[in-house]
Amino acid sequence: MSTGMPRPHTGAPRQLGPYRLYGVLGRGELGPVYLGRGGARRGGRGRTAAVRALSPVLLRDRQVRARLRNVLGTVRSRVTGPYVAPPLDCELDGEQPWVATEFVPGSALGRLLDLHGPPPEAVVRALGAALAHGLAGLHAAGVVHGALRPGAVLVAADRPRLVDCALLLDSAATDDGDAPRPADDVFGLGALLTRVAGGPQALTGARPEAGWTAVAAGIPEGLLPVLLACLHRRPEARPPASELTSWLDPRGTARRPAEEWLPQTWLHTVDSCAEHARELGGRRLFRR
Repeated sequence: MSTGMPRPHTGAPRQLGPYRLYGVLGRGELGPVYLGRGGARRGGRGRTAAVRALSPVLLRDRQVRARLRNVLGTVRSRVTGPYVAPPLDCELDGEQPWVATEFVPGSALGRLLDLHGPPPEAVVRALGAALAHGLAGLHAAGVVHGALRPGAVLVAADRPRLVDCALLLDSAATDDGDAPRPADDVFGLGALLTRVAGGPQALTGARPEAGWTAVAAGIPEGLLPVLLACLHRRPEARPPASELTSWLDPRGTARRPAEEWLPQTWLHTVDSCAEHARELGGRRLFRR
């Protein structure tokens, strides 16, 4: 769920379900993301949310809608960890489907990498540990994220969060026809961290079945063992996400506020994105 700086365009909706919309937070391949505030329906009262308008073309299949609705409900009710932005509500059967997620006042990881390049190894480790913790929570609830990309990670001053769980709607199975597995998320995390650390971008979002790519070039030597373990050809040989937190971050840096370990250039962009949201909604929208 990318977070950029565009303003609302002419004809943008002002309401989706119980959510009044204030402007565009970002745009992605799945559809635009709006800043919204919940009304009285279905417990949305007073909740500030990121509301993604999904393309109806992606939801033509009833089974896809049912799968997504089930996964979102499971994440909302069973995943309580701090590194997953919880879904709040959805409407998938109408003319304009949408999914509302807890608003995160920060920047998409992809934007940070595009603007500032790879961070120091310690930041890669803390970020990876936080995301591994989030994945472990999803896997414990029987959920596979399935769409781990730089745009599916939002970085805020308090902590990073996974978003867009199960929203890889046009690719609900691996290349061998099986449903996504936890090991596929581990591969995705290894590919993502390789990209964050300055390795080949082609790995990001790759399927394990697509073939093995050497990752050594440009990667800090200390990160290679854990990344290569995540990217192992055989899914059963990859470590579970629950083990990766201590592998990546033995000092527990990820448990501290992110503003203590993120680079200042990243924090500046994070603050700019949060300020953009405050300008869209007005200061009163964010008062407790």
